[in-house]
Amino acid sequence: MKRLLTALFGASLVCLAFGANARADFVSWSYNFTPDSLLVQSDLPGTGGVTLTNEAPNGALGTSDVLATNIRTFSSALGDAAGHFDHLTHAGWGMTLTLTDDASGASTTHHFTGEFNGAISGGGVLPNGHTVKGSSNITSTVFNPLWNVTLGGNPFQVNLNAYTPPGPPTAFNAGSIGAHVIVGETVGGGGGGGGGGGGNTPEPSTMVLSCLGVAGLGLGRWWKRAKAA
Repeated sequence: MKRLLTALFGASLVCLAFGANARADFVSWSYNFTPDSLLVQSDLPGTGGVTLTNEAPNGALGTSDVLATNIRTFSSALGDAAGHFDHLTHAGWGMTLTLTDDASGASTTHHFTGEFNGAISGGGVLPNGHTVKGSSNITSTVFNPLWNVTLGGNPFQVNLNAYTPPGPPTAFNAGSIGAHVIVGETVGGGGGGGGGGGGNTPEPSTMVLSCLGVAGLGLGRWWKRAKAA
């Protein structure tokens, strides 16, 4: 009995250790978003628009949320009751992501596109002496937010779905466009890229539960035999 219990207990510990090691096996990767242009102009003959930042290359470990660019507005339109605003109508933007798996050095690029829509005003003093504050009401649409790729045997899914609207031209904080990147998990949807899929490897938690189930089944059978004897 002691030998059997010892064997079952040991098998359970091995399963738990394997699951813990699998969960701790995070993937190190690097990324760099490069906008096509740092300025998206308002409709002509407007005086405003949206600026984008070219962020420095960065890196992350495992699944992470990352910043693609910070965005700000500018305008000299007063934005008074007569409707003097700068407008953006289907104002296109684009940016290229360079993604690298650090361990293998495998790297590839993907181009995202989208558009801004809305209105901006810088505010100021009206001819009647009244002061008008600035405003910003800008939306962003990404045409191809999902991208799946495999690098160094590791599956990546990039979802450029994070958007924080920019404030008026006088605002201190910037808006932003960002991405949620899932690493090391086989996920569906989005455009393909790279080679060699992630396969259907079971999740570590599933494997641990399976091992414990087998161990429990063996113990149950032994107990029935011992009780019958």
